[in-house]
Amino acid sequence: MSDLCDRNPVLAGLALVVLTLVTHAVILAAPGFYSNDEWQKFDHVRLHGFWDFARAYGAIRPGPEFGYPVRPIGFMQQGAAALWMQSAPWASHLVGVVNHAVVALTLVWVLRRAGFARATAGMAGALFILSPLTTMATGWLAASFDQLYILFLLFAAAAIVKLPAEGMSVQRAAWILLATTAALLAKETAIVAPGAVLLLGYLAWCAHPEEFSWRPFGMAFAIVLLPVIAYLLLRAPAIAVSMAGHADPAYTPDLSNAPANAWRFFVFPFRLKLVEMSATVFRSPWQPLLAGAVHLFLVGAVYRFFGARYALAYVAGYFLFLLPVLALPNPGIQCLYGAALAMSLAIAAVWERLRANRSRGAGLLIAAVVVGLLAHGLVIQRHLYDVGQCQSRFLADIDNLLAQQPAAVTPRIVVMPEPGAPSRVGIRAVSAREAYTANGRPIVTFESREQSEAARSDNGALRVRMTPTCTLAPK
Repeated sequence: MSDLCDRNPVLAGLALVVLTLVTHAVILAAPGFYSNDEWQKFDHVRLHGFWDFARAYGAIRPGPEFGYPVRPIGFMQQGAAALWMQSAPWASHLVGVVNHAVVALTLVWVLRRAGFARATAGMAGALFILSPLTTMATGWLAASFDQLYILFLLFAAAAIVKLPAEGMSVQRAAWILLATTAALLAKETAIVAPGAVLLLGYLAWCAHPEEFSWRPFGMAFAIVLLPVIAYLLLRAPAIAVSMAGHADPAYTPDLSNAPANAWRFFVFPFRLKLVEMSATVFRSPWQPLLAGAVHLFLVGAVYRFFGARYALAYVAGYFLFLLPVLALPNPGIQCLYGAALAMSLAIAAVWERLRANRSRGAGLLIAAVVVGLLAHGLVIQRHLYDVGQCQSRFLADIDNLLAQQPAAVTPRIVVMPEPGAPSRVGIRAVSAREAYTANGRPIVTFESREQSEAARSDNGALRVRMTPTCTLAPK
């Protein structure tokens, strides 16, 4: 990567784009999508038009509680991507993959501006592309918000890393302000921006303590704090509702959740078969400990080659973008997208140091870590593909059944999952979707422990079985 960058930086950038496309081919091939979030946007655009969608999702509102998404930039991209969900799913998936490539290229650009060697920056960009921490946000179209807010914060970082050498200017201040504002309008997790400024300042101090001045970083801190404060003031009523415990339980914070979530996020990269964050998949007594030991090995390697200050910076960088979600009951792994920045840079820096020291054994060990991470990312991609395939089959059969119902009668379908049928995929495919609602009630329900009473009382409904292959069969 270093030689390629020396010869032709444009060619090196194209190589990263090609690497992104090739290594995410499984996502591009998925015939369906991960959840109902994407399909809700598709329904809105199809039934009411894109401009009505833009008016509904492009507005900046306080919201009833903090879990209510105020993400106009992210929603506009999601609405545009929804245009091809039914006709060309690969085109919608391509949006997330291209986002990922752009973020990786921006990361390399920022690292070069910060003074990192071409080899280290290029390797970090490649590792970021391959990281399992980035796979869910890339493959789940509704999680592209995580990509966008990180992209805009990297734009702000591109200006901030030049402060020690060039100082603050009106143009640089405006750039930082606009980039931070865009990040907040992409996803509210960007409220960590002031912390990112402090971390960048700390890294600048570690690199050149004798020349360091906090003054330009203090100015940058104040600049990014302005849109963050404005955003929090706008959403103050919603935050108060969430803090009082009157919001959706999934978005009600509780500090007692933080230690367990921090541990799960820390060990997740090296739990090579995990595809989600939940208590049930962490029941094994030894696998989390082994995965945690591998991650601690990486922290120890940073400490060994770069010192305690950089090891501390790595841990802080890994958890920085996770701070807003640590207190939630069950945060998703798409939130790890920002953590991949620190991990990718740490592995790249250690690898380059080992190569410079000609430490073959240690280099092979790091290479094994990288291969493991790549394998983990492919496991997550395969999960996304399987869910998309299941969803595609299920929706095709549902739509065929609905098309066969008399036009004068409101259709009602009750799905009875067979043993082994992935009912969760089917439920998420139609849940809260306008296309499967009539008179304010869902027209597709599932006979399960939660819904059996309502479903069984509907004697006029068509009952079908959901098979383990996600197809529907007569009762």
